[in-house]
Amino acid sequence: MATKLALVVDDSRVARMMLCKLLQSSGFSVVEQGSADEALSWLETSEQTPLIIFMDLMMPGMDGLTATRQIKNDSRWQSIPVVLCTSNDSEADKLSAHDSGVLALLSKPPEAQQLQSILAALSAPSVATEETQPSVAEPLSPVEIPSIPSVEEITAEVEQQLLPGWLQQAQQQTEQRSQQIAENIARQLIDEKLDGLAASLSAEISQQISGAVQEKVQHQLNTQTEQMQTVLLEKAADAAETVMQNLNQSNHWQQQVTAQTERWLASQQQTIEQQLLTALQPRIETAIADQLSAMPDAADPMTETLQQELAQLQLQQNQLIKRQRMTNALLMIALAVGVFALLQINLF
Repeated sequence: MATKLALVVDDSRVARMMLCKLLQSSGFSVVEQGSADEALSWLETSEQTPLIIFMDLMMPGMDGLTATRQIKNDSRWQSIPVVLCTSNDSEADKLSAHDSGVLALLSKPPEAQQLQSILAALSAPSVATEETQPSVAEPLSPVEIPSIPSVEEITAEVEQQLLPGWLQQAQQQTEQRSQQIAENIARQLIDEKLDGLAASLSAEISQQISGAVQEKVQHQLNTQTEQMQTVLLEKAADAAETVMQNLNQSNHWQQQVTAQTERWLASQQQTIEQQLLTALQPRIETAIADQLSAMPDAADPMTETLQQELAQLQLQQNQLIKRQRMTNALLMIALAVGVFALLQINLF
């Protein structure tokens, strides 16, 4: 018994693996091809002829329907049944598959029960022929062959049954596509309008905010400047008033110190004069008495001597007075320096 061979054509390696496992579990050996062009090249060069071909509908390059038409138009392969594998078995796909000579449609991913039904329909005639072969030829009874409808009748029936649904579906798809295009255009126009509006609003808002901020900043600066000027004027007035008060207090203290110093100097002068007179008076009297007692006959010379001594004593007294006055003047200068230093401390 010959080995059953199946050709699987699909650009998806995963889809080929799933279908190959199902076919191998049904006793088929499988040849895999990744595109329609590769499948046609394999048919041209191979010495094997597959029992059935499973063709994917949507593939890069040549699609499944175009490849199926080329297979059916070649006398070498037109008897090989082709099963179209698709994930969308719409009425349009069914109509196109029927026109291309496809045996059946197989959903993706493939279902084992659906695949078994296709394979059973494929192998039923050959099995019946092998089992009913007679050992002796017997005459066949005449069989009444039903009339076969013409191509025009089949076409009319197909158009009557399938065309309205296909036209309705095409109209729905067209309306959906038109609505989608209109929505995309409207969305694009809205986005452009919104972008322009956002840009203009952003510019206006930026200008308004910038003007408001500048005005507010300027107002705040003016307010702070006025406040600082007021505070500085108040500080200056307070400082001037404090200076005047310090000056007044300094003048008052200076007057008091001067008066006290004058009184103290006067009292010191009187005290010194009294001390000098008290200290010199006994000496003067003693000197006069000694001279008078020692030289009674020389009154005139003694008088001159006494006068000279008195003059010297007066000179000494005047020198002592000058020294005391110098001391008082130095004390006055020291007091004035102290008052000036006190004034500087109060001012600063």
